[in-house]
Amino acid sequence: MDARARKIRNRLSPADRRAQLIGCSIRALAAHGVARATHAHVADRAGVSVAAVHSYFRTRHDLIEATLATVASLLLRITAEVAARKLPARESLALMAAGFDAAARRDPDVVKVWLDWSTGFRAEVWPSYLEMQERALADVRSALTRGKRRGELSARLNVKAAARLFVGGGRTIALARFSGAGEREIAVLIHHLVLGVTSIGLTAVADSPPPGTDTGTHNQDLSRKRPA
Repeated sequence: MDARARKIRNRLSPADRRAQLIGCSIRALAAHGVARATHAHVADRAGVSVAAVHSYFRTRHDLIEATLATVASLLLRITAEVAARKLPARESLALMAAGFDAAARRDPDVVKVWLDWSTGFRAEVWPSYLEMQERALADVRSALTRGKRRGELSARLNVKAAARLFVGGGRTIALARFSGAGEREIAVLIHHLVLGVTSIGLTAVADSPPPGTDTGTHNQDLSRKRPA
């Protein structure tokens, strides 16, 4: 292909070019960190000049802000869509956790940027992280509050604390995924996270076996733990 043909093929509309640069920026932030990624890193991945990146994102602040807004939008869509369905609390939380894990498999760079962003409490990006986290917490709180109202959860459940525990568990799921945990381990992790959060305040929990566990063996183990 000659130079003119390549130029025509690479000519994108402003909206498409901006979207391309945001995608390249996500990859750059995942590789170099939120605090260290630059216009040059993005330009290298997009195959354009540094000046071209500056024409869309004048400053580094503009670039990082736009990239993190995209990351937040992609991840918040998971919790918002599940919360809107108004399913039983445990089902809602299980779908949120599974959706987050699916994002870690499908778009690992997005979740890696989120992980790095969550540690930037001394950086200028911290307020935007807290805003993103609050929106996720609100979706989880709505599912838990609805569960309490329906009698699915204990009336003693502290919704605010339980939501924080659950969202914090998302970090554990992502780290397990990126450290090479298998599908069975991830499934059990999600099961225990959801069961643990939704069982808070209950005096007796009719525990269900983790995925893949033999039900008969599980029930025998539980019966051995009960006092005679």
